[in-house]
Order: sequence, then structure tokens, then C-alpha cells
Amino acid sequence: MIEIILIIILTVLVIILAIIAFTRGRSSGGAVLLDEDAVNDLLAAVSSNSGSGRIPEIAASVSDILKKHLHCEKILFLRYYRSNLEVNYFSGLRDFNKNELRLTLKPPLLEKLKSFKRVTPIRDLRSLLTDKYLRALESQGLQYFFPVFLRDRLYGIYMIKTDLTPDNPSLNLLATTLAFNLSTAYHIGLQEQKIARYENKIHSLENSGGIQSRDNVSPGLGSEFLKYLKIRKCNQLMPELLKLLKKECNLSKLGFYARSGSQDSPMYSVSWNIDEDMDKIIESSFDLIVKKIQLDSPIDLKDNSDFDRTLQDSLKNLSGKSINCMMPISWVNRKKAVLAWSSKNKTSDVVARINRFKKEVMPLVENISRFEKAEELSYTDGLTGMYNFRYFKKRIKEELKRAKRYNHHLALLILDIDDLKNVNDKYGHQAGDELIKSFGAALQESVRENDVLSRYGGDEFCLLMPETDRDDTQLFMERIKKRITSEKSFIEWAEHKLDYTVSIGGAVFPDDAGTSEELIHAADMALLQAKEEGRNCAKIYKPEFDRKS
Repeated sequence: MIEIILIIILTVLVIILAIIAFTRGRSSGGAVLLDEDAVNDLLAAVSSNSGSGRIPEIAASVSDILKKHLHCEKILFLRYYRSNLEVNYFSGLRDFNKNELRLTLKPPLLEKLKSFKRVTPIRDLRSLLTDKYLRALESQGLQYFFPVFLRDRLYGIYMIKTDLTPDNPSLNLLATTLAFNLSTAYHIGLQEQKIARYENKIHSLENSGGIQSRDNVSPGLGSEFLKYLKIRKCNQLMPELLKLLKKECNLSKLGFYARSGSQDSPMYSVSWNIDEDMDKIIESSFDLIVKKIQLDSPIDLKDNSDFDRTLQDSLKNLSGKSINCMMPISWVNRKKAVLAWSSKNKTSDVVARINRFKKEVMPLVENISRFEKAEELSYTDGLTGMYNFRYFKKRIKEELKRAKRYNHHLALLILDIDDLKNVNDKYGHQAGDELIKSFGAALQESVRENDVLSRYGGDEFCLLMPETDRDDTQLFMERIKKRITSEKSFIEWAEHKLDYTVSIGGAVFPDDAGTSEELIHAADMALLQAKEEGRNCAKIYKPEFDRKS
């Protein structure tokens, strides 16, 4: 399973590089060295191996292409394992002893590595490495390194030899993308290993007949535990677990309420036999409930004489709704949740079972939470914090499937910042990055809650708009273009005001396309037409926009 994940991650890496190459491939001054041949080589190597190949084979193919197109003559990856950095992969190295390149990771070295965010000369580590180790690296001609971190967790170090300088944008772009994708892959792999250990433990308990008496696993949960271990989405797991709790406690009504993220994030709720109005009352009062009621202490909703006045006012509409009890509980990631229920059983018996339930399910939910967090990071664009192209490709298929099922329209816009290359050439890539972030922020303020906004790559963004026909799409495009133009959008950079405009191409399912690939193509053709008509234009697809081969 871990190898499959790594194969997918490396495939994503290649796709990202392909997008970057096509959108910036003609940049001057050596800013980006990948050309069309390089992209074709990368895509061919990964696509030929991703279905049946193993990670070493794919890594070797990618390494050969890096050598060909990015001048990486030698590559060494030291993977972090049990307080050591050990040789995990190499290319181009000759006549060396793996043990000589094994490195004990001491705290000062780890802290130093955290400070490096880009490709750096190995000599910058000379104060922390022995002369013998430095000579071993020098004998192989290795010059530069970059660490592979996910937050503060180190997964390894790449060391390379190349005739490019360490400040080359292509080299750093590759290093950053590779490091992020591999660290995410390793993190997901660790979660898979933890779940595998749970499976082995449960198998062992089942075989020994001790599943009911060990590890606090109850008969009800134990019989279904293996099934729950296979679930990878919290919104799929929680209904199953709560259904089991409802059955074991003989609850006639049950509701679970928690925030999906930070305090301002939407509510997540699952309920049985609780009507929508009751759900809304509890959700709207959630912050007050967890603040005013002691954790793991149930309250009787039929007797609110001891309630705080503000809490009485908030929950007064629940009276007569046949919910007997409510209780805030501690939940994963230091969050809080609220359980509400009705039962003929003694409240103390129900609470005792809820407490056992928490102990049983918390490891499952925590593992899924970590898994989802790692997946979320792999869907995030590092510059803007928005969704990336990988997430867009996933969502366009989902939204198109939904549009077909319910016979709805689905609009796609591709938005491109005009003349970004000139900004990069005149003021540097940092100015261009600030401009990209500024435009991304303006877009986020303009879209609806159910729209899907992603960074498509380079200076392009894409926007999926469910249930939006051609007329509404045209209006939205003009509104965005007008907002950028009328506000004279700019960023302040080095005492300069950098104005910018955007070009937009749009297409709509089912009017212009029947598949996701056709929809992307149609929007792309409309964008090219907008560029050809002088930029600062918005065009919706027409068949005559297609390029003839």
C-alpha cells in the first residue's frame, strides 16, 4: 500500500512539473529549464511504471531524466530511520560504503536542517559534520542538499551534484515540490503502518479469544473493529460508530455535533430521529454549550433551573422536543464535541457507556484525522494556501458526475494574470509571487461557498461553479474583470505600484463539453482567444475558438 501511495505522489510530482513547464517553459534567462521534451520524458517514465512498477524503478527513471534535463549527475537520498540518516536511494555514485554515509542525527544538526528551505551548499553544514564525513561526500562530488520535512518532522535529506547554481529557480522549484510530496507520502505511509498494527492486534485478540477483555475493546465494537479500520474518511466512520453507540445504549434519539476545524469553521453533525429544527438549535448554541457546561457532565434538559441564564435562553426551544440529556465531551485534536440523546435507561449507565465508547474509538478517529490532514496538505498550493491542481482534477470529476446525475450545469473558468513574465523579469520572482497571492485573495472574496477555486499552475487559476449556466458564467466573468480593472488592482513592491489585469476563459457543461477533459479544453481555448484579443478580456467558449491542427 505504501508503494502505491508513493507511486501516486511521484505521478503527481510529474504532473505538477508538466504544468509548470507548459505555462512557463518559454521564460527567458534560464528561469525554467524544463522544455517540452523534458516533460514528455517525465510523463512517459512515470506512466509506464506507475501501474506495475516498484518505487526503485520509478525513482531510477526520474533520476535519469533529472540528470538529462536538470544536470543532476549524482543523487543521494538519506532517509531518517531510528535517529539515523541512512542511504535509501542513490544514482551516479561509485565505489562507496553505505555505512560511511550513515549519519547519526543529533539535535543540533536537526535544528540546523529546519532553517534550510531551499537547495543549499553542503559546506554550510561543515560545523556539524565530521571531516571524515565531509571528505566522503566530497569524494563523490556531491555539492548541494535539501531536507525533506513535513512541518517539524524530518523524513530525509537529498544530496545532489549539478552544474546549476543553488539559487537557480528550476532547481529550487523541483526540490521544493519533491520534498513536499515525498514528506506527505511518508506521513501517509506511517498512518498506514499504525492502522496495520491495530489490525494485527485485533487479529491476535480474536485468535486468543481475548478481544472482549483486552485493550478496552467491548463486544459491540470488537465484532466490527476490523471493518472500521478500513474506513479512511471521518464523515464515513462517525455515522457507523454512532449507530453502534445508539444500539448498545438503546437510545431513541442521538445527535453528535462538532466543529470541522477551527472555531469559525462549519459544524459537522450526525443525528437520528432528531428533526432539523432541533439540530439547528444545538448547532447555533454549540460554542455556548461547550463553554458553560462542564466536560463529560450530562445535563437534564427537563430541569434547567441550574442553567446559566444565557444557556437557558439559548436552549429554551428544546423543551418538549423529547431530548432528555446533553453532554459536552473532549474530542480529537484538542477539540470538543456535544452529544444529545433520549433514553429510558439511567443516565449514569448511558454516560458510563459513552466514556467507554470514547476510549475505544479515539485511536480510530485520531488515525483518520492524521490521514486526512496529510491528504489535505497534498492538496494545498504552497504559495497561496489554496487548493492545487491535484485537488482540482479530483473535484472536477466529482462535480461533473453530480451535474450529470441531477441534470445541472457546471461552469469552469480558467483565469490568467496578464504579462506576469514582465513583472518577474523586471522586479523578480518574489514580486510575481506577491501578485499571484494578491489575485488569489481577490478571487477567494468573490466566489460562492460551493464554488471550487484552485491554483491551476504558474499564473493561472481555475474555478468550478456548480449549477451555473452560460448567462450567469458570462456575468461572473465580466464582474471579476471589472473588479480588477475598476479597483486598479496593484501590489506595492520596492516603492512601486504594480498594476495588473487578467484574462478569463470559460466553458459550461453540457453546452460546451461532455467530459472533464473536454471542459478543460474548451475553457483553455476560450482563454487563448481572450489573450489573442488583447488581454484583459473574458471569453466564453465557441466552437470556432478551437485550434486547427
